[in-house]
Amino acid sequence: MKPLDAMEVLNLASNLVGLFFIGVDLGKKRDHSVIAVIQKNGDILRLVFIKRFKLGTEYGAVMGAIRVLCEKLNTVQKVCVDQTGAEFFVEDLKKVVRVPVEGVMLTVPSKQEVLGHLRIVMQAGKLFYPYDPDLLNEITAERYELTKSEQIHFSHPEGTHDDGLWALALAVYATRHAPPPGVAILNP
Repeated sequence: MKPLDAMEVLNLASNLVGLFFIGVDLGKKRDHSVIAVIQKNGDILRLVFIKRFKLGTEYGAVMGAIRVLCEKLNTVQKVCVDQTGAEFFVEDLKKVVRVPVEGVMLTVPSKQEVLGHLRIVMQAGKLFYPYDPDLLNEITAERYELTKSEQIHFSHPEGTHDDGLWALALAVYATRHAPPPGVAILNP
């Protein structure tokens, strides 16, 4: 099964229930910008949407797509964005969406925290995602090594990407302080 595309999400938005969390990994020339949407029902997380933008896509187009998703999926609880190298994106996004936006500078320690949270959720069997060969390749190709300072350095092999992995990880990371099951926080 393939993740839903933008039109399918918009067409099905009225049928989707639960709380939604969006993860965004920004890229432009060398890396793709990717948006991932997680649906949370109880303690189960499900990837319902992933969008990889073409190389060179302007941040305004990515921001517009996030705005539309937040409007159509009216129970989006949080957008979590990799703001490394794009600090102003988070501030600009806060002006166009009516949901909390969290910027994450992906440093060595924060990468450990974000991917560590994803690992815990996956090991607990709480994350479900449709078959997507690109995403699966990114998840399995990610490399890590322990540095001399005992921190974990993440990388991917040359010629591959990890943008979908980071968008997914940020969407899952956004759920970490979600309200307990049965408590929905609606958009203002």
